[in-house]
Amino acid sequence: MSKYSSEDEFIIKNKKVIVYLFLIVAFIISLLFFDYFILPTSKTKDTIIYSAVQTAGGKNGSKQKVSYHYYTKKGFTFSTAKDDVEESNIEIEYSLLFKSVTKVNSEKNDYTKLLSNDLSVNGIQFYFCTVLLFSIAISIKILLSKKGFSENTFYNIICFNSFMIFICLYMTYLF
Repeated sequence: MSKYSSEDEFIIKNKKVIVYLFLIVAFIISLLFFDYFILPTSKTKDTIIYSAVQTAGGKNGSKQKVSYHYYTKKGFTFSTAKDDVEESNIEIEYSLLFKSVTKVNSEKNDYTKLLSNDLSVNGIQFYFCTVLLFSIAISIKILLSKKGFSENTFYNIICFNSFMIFICLYMTYLF
């Protein structure tokens, strides 16, 4: 009879794989943050060719405008919260690696503070990715600690972080 039960052996065998997967996800998200906030950006003049309004159900069955989504001639996409970009000729600043739109200006207005796409502070993806990074850090700390943990804890760590990864990927698809 072994010192550990079969569940404990399962956790011991798979703990390293889970830690490595979490480290890869944390590296990718950190790279996204690094690209969006720290690396230099490029500027280009562009033209909005299509815009769409995203609505949500409001009180009494009415529709409320939630955000505006824009597509440009050079292939960039970005979203703004609440206010519409009135001009079609704009200047876009975008990140170096992932080409995320970080600033939008027109001749008359600066729409940067209204951006809600990618990792902009107005966007929900910023907050989900931040929560995921903190969750991964805490999970790795628990998985690498000398103190034992239950099988339920192991599965909760995997399920919560997998759910957050799914949400972050889905938000990337939406915005």
